[in-house]
Amino acid sequence: MSPSKMKKILFISHEASLSGAPILALNLLKRLKKERENYTIDVLLIRGGELYEDFAKISNNIVVAHYHLQSFSFLKRNLKRVESVIFKKKAETQQDKIDKITTMLLLNNYDLVYGNTMESLIWTLPFYKKNIPTIVAIHELSFGIESTYPKEFVLQNISNVTKIIAGSKAVGDNLVAKYGADVSKINVVHSFVDSVLTIQKDKESLIRELGIKSDDLIIGIASSQELRKGTDMVPLLVQKIRQKTDLSFKFINLGGTSKSPAVRCAKLDSEKLGIENNLLFIDHNKTPNDYINLFDIFLLMSREDPFPLVMLTAAKLKKPIIAFEKSGGAVEFLENGHGILAPYLDLDVMADEVIKLMKDSNLRETYGKKIHQRLEEEFSDEKLTLDIFNLIDELA
Repeated sequence: MSPSKMKKILFISHEASLSGAPILALNLLKRLKKERENYTIDVLLIRGGELYEDFAKISNNIVVAHYHLQSFSFLKRNLKRVESVIFKKKAETQQDKIDKITTMLLLNNYDLVYGNTMESLIWTLPFYKKNIPTIVAIHELSFGIESTYPKEFVLQNISNVTKIIAGSKAVGDNLVAKYGADVSKINVVHSFVDSVLTIQKDKESLIRELGIKSDDLIIGIASSQELRKGTDMVPLLVQKIRQKTDLSFKFINLGGTSKSPAVRCAKLDSEKLGIENNLLFIDHNKTPNDYINLFDIFLLMSREDPFPLVMLTAAKLKKPIIAFEKSGGAVEFLENGHGILAPYLDLDVMADEVIKLMKDSNLRETYGKKIHQRLEEEFSDEKLTLDIFNLIDELA
C-alpha cells in the first residue's frame, strides 16, 4: 500500500464509557493514528460516555447516535461546529435510525469499517452489502451476545462480515460452535494493555486515605457490578474467608456506584452477614490502576468473561490472579500454572485458594511474576496491535 495514498476508516464503538471495550478501542485508535499516517479516521459512537472527548480528539469526524433522544449529532474534530439532524417525531424503529445514519455515512466512501463489540454488527451490515470491507471485533460470549441480539439474528448475520477479530480463543470457539461462524473469517487477537500503566497515587497514601490498616492483606475485584461478573457472590466469599482464617484483611469491591442496585444489595448482604468491616466499596472512577496496585490478590468472580482488561492490568502489576474454570478467556490466560482456577462458582475452594495466598507472600510473588512474564512474552501490546494493523492494511 502506497504511503501517500490516504485511506478512510470508519470506526464504530458501542459506547464511550470507562469500561474495557471502549478503553481498548481508544488505545487501538491512538496507536493507529500514530503509526499509520495515511489513514483518516471517522468514529461512530452508538452511545456516548466519559471518553467521548478522547474519541473526538483522534477522529476527523465523530457521529453520536442516541436511541433514547431519537437524534444524532455530527461534530467536527475541533468541536466548534455542530450540525444536528433531528429525527421526525413519528415513531422510529431502531432500524430506521440505523438506516438514516449509515446512509449518510456511506457518502464518505470508506475503505474499511471496523466495528468494536458484537453490538456494532448491525451497523456494519449496510457497508458490507456495498462491498466495503468490514471487521467486527467481538469480545462477548453467549450471555453478552444474546443480551444484545436474539440468537436468530446472530445466526443469520454472523457471516455477513469480511473478518471477525475474536477477543480470545474461547470467543472464537463459541462463535463457531454456537452461531455457525465461518472459521476462515476469524482471527483471534487477545485484548492488551499499554506498555506503561499510569499510577497516580502511591500505595501508602491511598491506603491511609481509605482507612486500611498497614497489616491488612488486600484482596479485590475491579468490575462492573452485574450478574455476569459474579459481583453478587462477593459478600458470600468474604464471609467464607472470614470463617476460615484469623488473618486481618480488607476486600475491595471496585466498580459501579453507590446508587447501583447491585452495589446496594451487596452492601445489604454484607451487613446481614456481619462482614461489612471487611468489605470496602469503591465507586467506578478514572484511576482504577491506583486501586488494583494496592491488591495483594486479584480475583475474577465472573461467570462469563471473554478476556477482561482488568485481568491484564493485574498481570501487568504482578498480582496473583484467581478465577473460575469455565468462565471464558481467563482460563486460557491462567492455565498451566500461571494463575489459579477454582471449580466453577465453588466459593469454598476459591476461599481456600485465597487463604493459601494470604498465608504465603512468596507464593503470591511467584504467581505475580509468572503471569507478568506471560503477559510480556505472549500478550504484548506491540504484537497484538500489529496483528490488527496488518489485518486492516490487508483489507483497506
